[in-house]
Amino acid sequence: MNHPFIIALTAAFGLISHSVSGQTDESRVLIIGIDGTRSDCLEAAETPAIDALIAQGLFSPDALNNDITYSGPGWSAMLCGVWSDSHGVTSNNFTGSNFDGFPSFMKRLESDNPELNTHSICHWAPINDYVLGEDVDDALNAPTDAAVRDAAVAILETGNPHALFLHFDDVDINGHSFGFNPAVSQYINAIEITDGYVADVVSSLMNRPNYSEENWLILLSTDHGGIGVNHGGTTIEEETIFFIASGANVATEVIVKDTLDILSPPVNCIAPGAAELRFEDSGDAVFVADAPELQLGSEQDFTLEVRIRTESTPDVAIIGNKDWDSGLNPGFVFSFEYPGGPAWKVNIGDGNERADANGDAGVSDDQWHTLSCSFDRDGMMRLYTDGVFSSEEDISGIGSIDVGSGWFFGSDILGAYSYSGAIAEVRFWHGVLTDDAISNWHCSALDASHPNWNALQAHWSLTEGAGLEASNSANSGLEGALQGAEWQQPESLITFDYSNTPRIVDIAATAMDHMCLELDSDWNLDGISWVDGCNSVGVTNAQREELRTVIFPNPGAEDFQITGLPPHATIEVFDPSGRSIHQGQAGTSARISPHTEDQGVYLIRIVDGEKRRTLRWIRQ
Repeated sequence: MNHPFIIALTAAFGLISHSVSGQTDESRVLIIGIDGTRSDCLEAAETPAIDALIAQGLFSPDALNNDITYSGPGWSAMLCGVWSDSHGVTSNNFTGSNFDGFPSFMKRLESDNPELNTHSICHWAPINDYVLGEDVDDALNAPTDAAVRDAAVAILETGNPHALFLHFDDVDINGHSFGFNPAVSQYINAIEITDGYVADVVSSLMNRPNYSEENWLILLSTDHGGIGVNHGGTTIEEETIFFIASGANVATEVIVKDTLDILSPPVNCIAPGAAELRFEDSGDAVFVADAPELQLGSEQDFTLEVRIRTESTPDVAIIGNKDWDSGLNPGFVFSFEYPGGPAWKVNIGDGNERADANGDAGVSDDQWHTLSCSFDRDGMMRLYTDGVFSSEEDISGIGSIDVGSGWFFGSDILGAYSYSGAIAEVRFWHGVLTDDAISNWHCSALDASHPNWNALQAHWSLTEGAGLEASNSANSGLEGALQGAEWQQPESLITFDYSNTPRIVDIAATAMDHMCLELDSDWNLDGISWVDGCNSVGVTNAQREELRTVIFPNPGAEDFQITGLPPHATIEVFDPSGRSIHQGQAGTSARISPHTEDQGVYLIRIVDGEKRRTLRWIRQ
């Protein structure tokens, strides 16, 4: 994002041409929301207009929406300044909203001063329909991003706006179509086109006849990131957003996460240092051409084992031989519970009948896990998670599962439902392996002492580290062809402290502070202001300590880290039954290992003098 002409652009925009001492009646705010923009992708794109705003303001590439990463909850959090447990929105249908109790910042501005001119222009109509429409003087649902730009330019050139919110949607649309990833050209191109719209809007603002007498704050952010072609989960790719505040009363600063700890790479049944085959982008796959050994018909018993390392559990095809658009379609597939895990599943169908069974949850913790399934064609299919039996389902009514299109790792046979993560140790057997064979060998190197060695049809270790072929040590005629999947050396696991970075809920608080609206404690805002407004002078360490406590990974499977604790706070952890399982002081961070295997919601009570806060950790 560093361009040699950034200073020239900054000067052209006029961002450093005037200074406003304190707040006046001319305080104004422009909020630009660019839907579904991963922060690392914003930095990878050519965005001179956004870069110019960053050069004259505060920028964090490590801001977070560490709540629900769907658009409905995300935009509600940004515009109301509170998390979903307050505003009530948990999905894109806005059921359960509580905007009467926690209204948008626009409504609070209008209630304080009805003379203000407030506007909202949105490509995604539900923002106006549910959140802002009744709170602003003028709400417009635009059919395209270009129409959003045009309407904003018209208002800035001919109107007298005090607060203006813009929503651009094309970046998110391209992410869902092609993938949320820096390597996806369509996605990056959408960001760059949107930057052109931002340039037009900012130029119109700077060219206002009374601009030198107005005190504008420009805020840019997004509602969520993405992974693969989806979002809604708790991966860092989905939760990380960007935060930009640009204006005369904003300190020039870049706020990034801190490195907390460096751990060795997760190996879990994989030889240390072994290469990984990663599936990151839409369509990444390994293709194994159809062969007699892969033709299973209606009678062939078989067992399939695969190891995965992932943080995401959308509706994907990990391995299979079917069109996953319907579970009735002929073939089988390893996937995740619809619509988004956390348990993994196996589906089998013959075009008329289907059967489905779920494995265990907890396989999305970025550690290696072995998924196994035996198929007794006139009996049961049995699922095992890390060698332990999970569930079974009758498949005696399922006919032929042959498709004639070969097998795919990382997608279905049409290149859709793309998996994100690593795959290794794919083992394919004719016949049904016993519970003991699956349990005893799920984490062991395969050799001729395996009791079913002679029934092994294919063994793709997927640890070669180079080349465009996935070798098969059991059958030289069943090599796989890499289609986009890439070899990588496993990286050390680095954990980060995000306690000092902004949150999505800070947008509303920052906007209201700039507009000289007193931030009433009775509003129970979750956000804080990041500008020198009427209520604060920047952000204090006390504010950060009080409101920046973060638990990760969340959800998790084993233990969790708490960062951003007040230095003298005490913490108490309660298991899902309400039993206290941990008490004590921890300094500014703590790693907690619950001495229980109970899944569910754990409550963490933080007490700092008179202040109390309760957070949730979900154990999968």
